[in-house]
This record gives sequence, C-alpha cells and structure tokens, in this order.
Amino acid sequence: MGSIHTFNLKTIKPQAVCNGGTRTMVYKNNFSILKDMAFYLLELDQEGVREPHWHPNAAELSYCLSGSALVTIFSPGARHDTFTVKEGDIVYVPRGYLHHIENINQGETKFAIAFNHEMPEDIGLSGSTGSISNNILGVTFGVESEYFENFKKSNHDLIITSKSNLKNTTFTNQQIPNYHKFNLKAFPPEVQTKGGMISLGNADSFEILKGLACYLLTLKPKGIREPHWHPNAAELDYVIKGRARMTIFSPGDNVDTFEVGVNDIVFIPPGYFHYIENLNSNEDMQFAVFFNDERPEDIGISGAFGVYSNEVLASLFKVESKVLDSLPKYQEDRFVVAAGGGGGGG
Repeated sequence: MGSIHTFNLKTIKPQAVCNGGTRTMVYKNNFSILKDMAFYLLELDQEGVREPHWHPNAAELSYCLSGSALVTIFSPGARHDTFTVKEGDIVYVPRGYLHHIENINQGETKFAIAFNHEMPEDIGLSGSTGSISNNILGVTFGVESEYFENFKKSNHDLIITSKSNLKNTTFTNQQIPNYHKFNLKAFPPEVQTKGGMISLGNADSFEILKGLACYLLTLKPKGIREPHWHPNAAELDYVIKGRARMTIFSPGDNVDTFEVGVNDIVFIPPGYFHYIENLNSNEDMQFAVFFNDERPEDIGISGAFGVYSNEVLASLFKVESKVLDSLPKYQEDRFVVAAGGGGGGG
C-alpha cells in the first residue's frame, strides 16, 4: 500500500556508481515531501573509500548498518580525528567539516546517513583541488607548480573511489574511540518493555550532536510504538529489518495507513501524530529513527489521556464518564507496548 510519506530505495538506481561502491540519495528531488531532512545509503566495497568531502549546508549523522570503517574528520583549528566505526555506531559530522569514510572490512560496509537539510550540498577534495591552477597549488604547498602536472585533475568529484595502495592495514583488534562517534547498538536502552526497546542517541547521551539525533527502535513480535508526536522535530525512519504498519494523522483530518519493510524510508513532519506496529508474530522489527533536532521532544497518547479528567474525555468520545473509570491514568508516556496490554515498563 503506497503513501506520500514513504519511499522505497529499491525503486531507484544509485545516483553514484563508482569503482569502490555506490551512493543512493533520497532528497527533495525524488521524495518531494521531505523538508529539512534527507537520506543517503552508502555502500562501500572492500577497499572502497568515500572521498574526503564536506557539506556546506548540512550536518551529517550516519548509522553503520554493517561492516567496519575508518573515519577521519578535519575540523576548524586544525583538529584531526581518526577513529574506527563498526556496526551499531553512529557518527556525527558538523556542517562544513571535512571527512572521509574508508572501508576496512573484508567485505562490504554499509551506512544509513541522515542530513538536516532536504537538499544537502556536497564538495569533495578531488573536485575542489581540480578547480585550482597548478601555480596556486604550488605556491600553497611550497613546491614547484610542475609537481601537480602528475595529478589527474578534474573539477568533478570522484565521490567514491578504491584505494590504489595494495598494502592493507588491519584494524581488527584496534577499536579507536572518539567524541564524534557513539555506539548506539551497545548502549543500554532507555526504554525497555515487553513490547520492545529504544536506545536514544540524542544530545543527552551523545553530547556533540547539534541539529540531528538517532534512535534505534526495536519492536518485539506484535510490539507497538505507542501513538505519539514530536513537537520540535521531523522524523525520518529507515527500516533495517522486519515489516511494520504505520498510521500518520496530519492536519486537515488526513489519515494515512500503510505498511513498510526493509529499505523503506518514512518521513513524518514535526507534530504529526503517528504510531508503528510490528506485523510479524515471530521476529523483531528494527528501525533507525533520525530526527532533525539533537533533543527531539515526544508526547504520547497514553500520558495525554492521563492529563485530562474523565468528564472532558467523555465529552470528546460521547460516552458516560463512568465508562472511563476503568481506563488507567498514566502520568507519563508508555512509549513501547505489547499487543494484549502487556507493555508495561521494564
């Protein structure tokens, strides 16, 4: 069942197919509902390298879906940060900071990447260098301009390339920490119930974040992320595994109910009411949930009902107030519940 809020990555070909990997972009040009967010799927082959680059108009938050990589970030003040990333890590790169991603896995390495702009701009080290004359480069580096005649220069970025150096560096037993990364998958979930769990990669747990956050949502069989909304943030979901049913209720009394599966993307504007339900009775479902705020706010229907008197609620739903006497008055949201009412706090 289609929806204006969903986009399936399988419906498009990667916009960048290079010797070293592919990049598939979901942005305003092909998913028109997007606003202040975009999504890239980066797949690096063995020895593949996402060239050093920066985004002039957007910060970047990536989630490592599989494999392992070496990341280097060059920041204002000549700060160098080089560190390893593995499955379950998230990496934050502020707007305009130079960074690269290098596959150090024996097979493919894959990243889900979110931006806080619907049309993220991209400038690479190869194209930017290619736009400058050999004379200027020579003066900059303190060498003769003829030195750069050996370079195959172009003002078109490579985007992805494959390492030409045949010498392999092994990082298998070397996990390099850094304040730009956070192990979301290994972090104890802040929400854990019979229905599932949520690990929160926001500025409270990952202090460097600004303008982006990422939650790892796991719903157990028949688990439900309770109906809720985010007052201050748009939400962009990437389905890692499983199948889910969702409903989005938006201004104008619009009800949109649909199903999503692996490689589907869902965009929900700020403040839109929605829920997520694991349709599988035997397997977990998992989403990487990105937001365009470092501290996304959350209001759920369970806590909302607990705020108001039975008389007010009865007037809304046209029942006698005593009918609501048996409805629990939760003073805070339940977040994740289990089918059959067994979703109490864990």
